[in-house]
Amino acid sequence: MGGADRDRVAFETARLELARMRVTMAGHEVALQGALRLCARTLKVDRVGFWRFAEDRQSLALALGYTLSTDEWNAGDVLLASKYPAYWVAIESRRIVAAHDAAHDAATHELAASYLAPLDIGALLDAPVFRAGELIGVVCFEHVGAARTWSPDELSFASATGDLVAMVLEQGARLTAEAALRVAAGRAAAAEKLELVERLARGVAHDFANVLLAVELVAARVARDGDGDAAASLRACAEVGGNLVGQLRRFGDRNNRGAAAPLRTVVEHMIPILVTLLRDAATIEVDLDALPADVTVAMPAGHVEQLVLNLCLNAKDALPGHGAIRLAARAAGAAVVVTVADDGAGMTPEVVARIWEPYFTTKATGTGLGLATVKAIVDEAGAEVAVASAPGHGTTFTVTIPVA
Repeated sequence: MGGADRDRVAFETARLELARMRVTMAGHEVALQGALRLCARTLKVDRVGFWRFAEDRQSLALALGYTLSTDEWNAGDVLLASKYPAYWVAIESRRIVAAHDAAHDAATHELAASYLAPLDIGALLDAPVFRAGELIGVVCFEHVGAARTWSPDELSFASATGDLVAMVLEQGARLTAEAALRVAAGRAAAAEKLELVERLARGVAHDFANVLLAVELVAARVARDGDGDAAASLRACAEVGGNLVGQLRRFGDRNNRGAAAPLRTVVEHMIPILVTLLRDAATIEVDLDALPADVTVAMPAGHVEQLVLNLCLNAKDALPGHGAIRLAARAAGAAVVVTVADDGAGMTPEVVARIWEPYFTTKATGTGLGLATVKAIVDEAGAEVAVASAPGHGTTFTVTIPVA
C-alpha cells in the first residue's frame, strides 16, 4: 500500500471516529477536545483550534485550542477584522481557506508579523463551521515549520471536521436546554412542596401559641403561690417558645419574612434559642468577631433565622453522641460568609449529592425538609451554599450572602 493510500485509510478511519463522537452530560467541551486532539494527530499538525465569531462578527476568539507537541490546551486569543481585512474576506467566503505558504498567501499574509512568525506557523488550513446555516466560526489547522501543501484528502478531512464541530455545538446546546428544563421542573416541584410545609408551619405555630399561653398562665399561678424560681423558669421557656412561634409564623408566610437587619444582631438574638435547642446533644461555639455590627445582608431577618436554625439542627442530628457545633460569620468584601460546622459522622459523596432534595433524609425520624428549606432560602436571595463533608471528618456548610 502506497503512502497516499495509507493516508486515505487514516483519514477515513479518523472520519468514522469523529462521526461516532457524541456529547454527554460531561459537556460539549469534552467531545470538542477529543475531536481536536484526533484531528491534530490525523493531519499531523502541531496546533488546531476552534475560533468563534463575536456577535458583531468583527472579531474571532479562540474558544478552544490544542497543541500536539505539548499536549496542552489554551483559549482566549482574539483576531480583529479591522486588523486583518483580507483574511476576514477569505473566511467570510464560507469556503475552506488553504494557505500552503501562510506568510505569503493573499488571504493570510496579514497574520505574518503578529501571529504566524511568533508561533513559527508555515501553513494554515481553515474549515468553516456552520450552525443553522450561519457561519459561526472556523476550525484552524496550523502547521508549525516550513510551508506545506495541503492535499485534496486533507482538505476533505478538514471540511468534515468543521461539520463535526457544528454537530458537537448543536448537541451541547440541546443538552444545556434540556438540563435547564429539568432544573426548572425541579424548582417548581420543590416550591410546591415548600408551600405545603408553609401551611403546616402556620398550623403548628397556631397550636404551639395556645400551648405557650397555657404555660404563661401556669407561671403566673406559680408566682402567685410563691415559687419565684419555678415561675422564672416557666417564663423563660415560654419566651424561647414564643421566639420559635415567631419563626414558624414568618416561615409560614413567604410574603412576610420581616425586614432586613444587621446579620450580627439577628444571630446574637438567636444564641439563647440555639443553646436551649442544642444543649442535650452539643455545645455551640459562636464566633462573630470578624463581622462588623452594622453589616446587613440582602436577606430578610426571618430568612436568616430560618437558615441558621436549620443548619444548626441539621448539625445536631449529625452528632452520634454529645459533640460540638461551630457557628461563625465574617465579612468578605461585598458578601458575608456564614459557616456551620460539626464534628459528627460526616457524609459520603452519594449522600452529599442528595442532601438538597426535599424529603430526602438518612435519619429514621427526619423529615428531609430542613436542608431543602435552606436551599430554597439561599436561591431566593441570590446567595450560595456549599458543603464539605467526609465520613469520620464532620461536615461544614458555608453560605455566602450578598450584602444589602
